[in-house]
Amino acid sequence: MKAPVPSYNHGLLQVCRERDRRSSFSARRTPEGMEDLEVLCTLAYGERSRRVQDAEYAQRMDFRLDRKVSTRRPHGIAIDTQCSAVIGDTLYHISDLDITDTELYFYLTEVKRFAGSDQSGAGGD
Repeated sequence: MKAPVPSYNHGLLQVCRERDRRSSFSARRTPEGMEDLEVLCTLAYGERSRRVQDAEYAQRMDFRLDRKVSTRRPHGIAIDTQCSAVIGDTLYHISDLDITDTELYFYLTEVKRFAGSDQSGAGGD
């Protein structure tokens, strides 16, 4: 019997890298909107439940787990914990990634909501 095919019908997630923006004293600045991010790819995602093991892992690794989602694994695109994710008008830090042959599981920590922005195509929130 075949395993069920995963569903990615909750919306679109944009994987981004922050453009190098620094304050007057050379500290990195948090992105204020999509113009401060370079979009690497846009992926359909599925919400996944945050299990007790996930919460315990996040606590051990010293991050807050706000959301867990999965996508198909895009080949040829370097996605790592230095990237950010945008869902709707919310910027998330990719706190951890679980990578399988066919899927990526994103462990996301909310950074901020973009004020008054219309992130067309990123929906799902």
